[in-house]
Amino acid sequence: MKVLIICFSQTGNTQKVAEHIQMGINEIADSYNLTSLDEVDIQSLDSYDLIGIGFPVFYYKEPFNISDFIDNLPMMKGKQWFAFCSHGSVLGTTLISVTERLEKKEIVVIGSHHTYADASLPFYPYPTVTTGHPDEQDIQEAVEFGKSIATCSLAVSKGNTDCIKKPTPVTEDWVPEQAALLTREFMDQAFPRLSINMETCTECGECEDACPIGGIDISSDPPRVQDPCIYCWNCAKICPTCSIETDWSGLVGIAPSQYQKYIEALNAAEARGEFRWRVDPESMNYDDPLHKQRERDLKDKK
Repeated sequence: MKVLIICFSQTGNTQKVAEHIQMGINEIADSYNLTSLDEVDIQSLDSYDLIGIGFPVFYYKEPFNISDFIDNLPMMKGKQWFAFCSHGSVLGTTLISVTERLEKKEIVVIGSHHTYADASLPFYPYPTVTTGHPDEQDIQEAVEFGKSIATCSLAVSKGNTDCIKKPTPVTEDWVPEQAALLTREFMDQAFPRLSINMETCTECGECEDACPIGGIDISSDPPRVQDPCIYCWNCAKICPTCSIETDWSGLVGIAPSQYQKYIEALNAAEARGEFRWRVDPESMNYDDPLHKQRERDLKDKK
């Protein structure tokens, strides 16, 4: 069985999960490959028996570059795929949405998997509620999923589809509405616009390299940033001189109410045996978001 895992990862958490899913698959399959989203050879996909796609959750659903990638796939009637993701707080409608997109390509989605993971945004405090994940149990579950999905693929190939599992709806009733609201068009209008402070920018190029969709060009005049954008804010999180700037105050202001919903969701997940607290949720300092921490650390180094 020839298997390909396609992975989009920024902080390394999804990559780590992908590698352990691969370990599980390796116990069943005789040929496998793990590649990043930006290195996928779409023309070669037809040569694989099973394909997995993994990514972090953005705003309760798959990132826009993932939805674009799937929507641009050719029809792949009967091909077996699976999906997996890493996420903070809540899974959202992610796996249902990705499954539906893949099925529109006549792909047979045989299973899915999700993992809690450390997540950070410039306008939220850090550590955050899922800091400490993926933990050892999360990693072992990824390995076991790899075994089970490879075994299921072999069964499906022989005509036995009993092992196929559809993703289940989320339990939080507010999530689908929020996921539907946060469209690309809405975010383009409502989210803050970034700029590059060229007085402090060293033109190191880290932001350009980190942007998954080529939305930054510091050599253009004026510098191009956030064009296009998937609102990962990764450029602002990794800039070594904190030169990618905006007014975060609006998003900082909604953090306490957002976190209240996240904590309630995680407490419910803990009660179901699906989540383990690795931090004290009462320790969140909403007055000290990540962007302030980074600016302070930069000043301390000077």
